[in-house]
Amino acid sequence: MSALAIILVGLALCLAGSFSVRLAVLAAGFGVAWTLAEAFDADTGTAVLIGLGGAVLAAVLTLLVARLLFFVGGLCLGAVVGARLFVLVQGGSADVLLVVIVVPAVAFVCALLARRFERPFLVWATALGGAALVLSAVGRLWAGAAGELWRPTSTAGVALVLALWVALTVAGCVAQGRWVRRQPST
Repeated sequence: MSALAIILVGLALCLAGSFSVRLAVLAAGFGVAWTLAEAFDADTGTAVLIGLGGAVLAAVLTLLVARLLFFVGGLCLGAVVGARLFVLVQGGSADVLLVVIVVPAVAFVCALLARRFERPFLVWATALGGAALVLSAVGRLWAGAAGELWRPTSTAGVALVLALWVALTVAGCVAQGRWVRRQPST
């Protein structure tokens, strides 16, 4: 059930995340917390609670630093991407040192990019983060058939996940771009 909810959150983030920075921050906060809880083998209820806690923490951060909303949004979205990269490179054993380095580094780089490029980066980053969540959740939900999407065990599995991640990200960017063009100019 937890994975199904993440698929929905990931699709919303991937296909429509740039329309609401607050919604993107909530979804990204939930997503990064859920991804890390799952990486450390938390049960479903715990993963959902940790995900909700991550969403609340992300929301509180945005309220506290409203002037830096794009920075915080980029930080949260970068944390989702960093958490997914951690799962891909960690090779089956959760290494705390690796997560402490990878997730904050990617999050900080994305925060700086979001602050600099704002809306265009937000489209790209929400598509990237949403695609990561969708692929992770599909891998968790159908572990027998699609388990490689969660924790690939081979180089070919990592290559497959990366290819699908890029394809879904591009589809998300295209979908958000089409929706943005339909919006009346302000």
